[in-house]
Amino acid sequence: MVITVGLVGNPNVGKTSLFNKLVGARQYVANWPGVTVTRIEGATSYKEQTLHFIDLPGLYTLSATSLDEKVTRDFLLYSPPNVTIVVIDSMSPEQGMYLLLETLELNLNVIAVFNAIDEAKKNGIKFDKSSLESYLRVPVVLTSAHTGEGITELMDTILATFRKPNRPKLLDYGPEIENKVAEFERYFEDTYNKRFLSLKLVEGDKFAMELLKKDVEPTSVLPSNMSDLAIKIAKRRYDYVTNVLNRAMSNSESAITSMEAIDHVFTHKYIGIPIFFALMYLAFNFTFKASEPLVGLIEVGFQKLTDLIGSNSIFTSLISQGIINGVGSVISFIPSIFALFFALGIMEESGYLPRIAFLMDRAMYSLKLTGRSFMTLLLGFGCNVSSVMAARGLTDERERVTTILVSPFVSCSARIPVYLMIIGIAFPNHRAEAFFVMYLLSIALTALSARIINKIVMKGESIPLVMELPRYRFPSLSNVATYMWNRGKHFLQKAGTIILVASVVVWVLIYFPDPTNVENSFAAMIGKGLQFIFAPLGFQWQTVSALIFGSVAKEIIVSSFAQFYGGVGNIVLDPVAASALMVFILGYIPCFATLAAIKSETNSLKYPVISVVYSLSISYILALLVSIVGRVIV
Repeated sequence: MVITVGLVGNPNVGKTSLFNKLVGARQYVANWPGVTVTRIEGATSYKEQTLHFIDLPGLYTLSATSLDEKVTRDFLLYSPPNVTIVVIDSMSPEQGMYLLLETLELNLNVIAVFNAIDEAKKNGIKFDKSSLESYLRVPVVLTSAHTGEGITELMDTILATFRKPNRPKLLDYGPEIENKVAEFERYFEDTYNKRFLSLKLVEGDKFAMELLKKDVEPTSVLPSNMSDLAIKIAKRRYDYVTNVLNRAMSNSESAITSMEAIDHVFTHKYIGIPIFFALMYLAFNFTFKASEPLVGLIEVGFQKLTDLIGSNSIFTSLISQGIINGVGSVISFIPSIFALFFALGIMEESGYLPRIAFLMDRAMYSLKLTGRSFMTLLLGFGCNVSSVMAARGLTDERERVTTILVSPFVSCSARIPVYLMIIGIAFPNHRAEAFFVMYLLSIALTALSARIINKIVMKGESIPLVMELPRYRFPSLSNVATYMWNRGKHFLQKAGTIILVASVVVWVLIYFPDPTNVENSFAAMIGKGLQFIFAPLGFQWQTVSALIFGSVAKEIIVSSFAQFYGGVGNIVLDPVAASALMVFILGYIPCFATLAAIKSETNSLKYPVISVVYSLSISYILALLVSIVGRVIV
């Protein structure tokens, strides 16, 4: 039998870490039907039962506004799981318990999980589990996704809850509100959870208004003091939460902790950002130092394999040059990519990266964005498609569209092998510094583009940032490894699909019509035909052709260069040309997948067109400036 288990919780409560602990690597990512919100699922077997876990998007309340919040609410309302786990942060449980009370209104099978219990104990926080269960009337499990404490108990509780459902009616909101709820219940069809929707209607929820019977006009039934009633409902819930915690939780720690002192330094308005840049530089330096031996070993291995096969015939040329040299040139940089994501994973798991949104909020405010946008854009360092899709979590439409349009300027991981190749050729003694500069330029170009787009394309006012920062945690090696694998594995997948096919196509264009001279190839004809456009930038035809092929996926630029020159080691680029090329690659046309995501998220062809035209224009101008200034200096 398959038991479906949904994980619900506020952002940054360790819900995904708990999910990883429950299912390990047995997870997969898809999309929710009808929308592009990521759907993360996993399954495991326990006591001859199959537990199917769904990690639902984080939210603070079931009065959803953003698309991912609506996905969670609709899933719980229309297709509820067999068991619903509400994950609550043991260090600050108030907001999570508020969400628990809302979830109970849906009449679901609920388990309350107080996570990070190990940190709570270290900070002198204790919970009386039996008191919690008595007041909340649902099973309570104290867990730690970091240490694994309570995981077995949670699995047993899931089975017990499935076999013996619990659906308590927890709160009575008083005669005034309860009478309104009873009155409103007749305005909804029997197929819905009438009490939940009636409460939401009293709170003024637009979603509840849309589900009223067709003959019911919202303005005719809604009370004039609706906002006052909504406040009373929220106050009743928070009062109940406070009452429960006063009886079931004790805290013996009151002095400032060492972590709070460190956080004060890391989030300081003057030294916080320099610390962030310093840590990013160390991450890039680690990337090169840690991966260098393995990168060199892979390059030598592919080179020897290429020499062994040779290229005396069309078949051996296809294998050695088209596949091994083309695909291998990209694969050789995978250790560097994984090393970078390992470093970023430590920063993410420790709770530091979300604080960058807080630090950058003041700067983002001047761009008519917020720290929320910065957090969304940070995902672009993995993949621009991710940051474009994550923008759906932004409730302000102007901010959402602006974030989508500037996302392609964030240096995604697909550009990493291109940067590594160029930097290794032109700046072999200053690789970490050059890599760091490219990421600084990426942030600067993203900020500049946000300013321009808000002035010309989108117009509106900035909105304030309100966010809850996660605590600092000692990173779990398994969670960091999962983070690294989930963000780096697509390179291996792309190497066997898009890059392989593209490498073969590039080989065909190089091999024909004259296999003895690449200067007479179709690829050369394409590059030379358009070289006049890029002549002011100092680009040769090989570079022009590689950029054209790389519009499909940026990694193909590496594959193309490797085939044009018979290996990455044979490429020659002077520092000025290399700098101009990297700046152009930083800004030029988004890959096809990103353009498709922009089209999907905006439901308009206008914005992909704007993205292409603007990115090509700004990248050409900046590359030209770099080329002119570089030639003057050098």
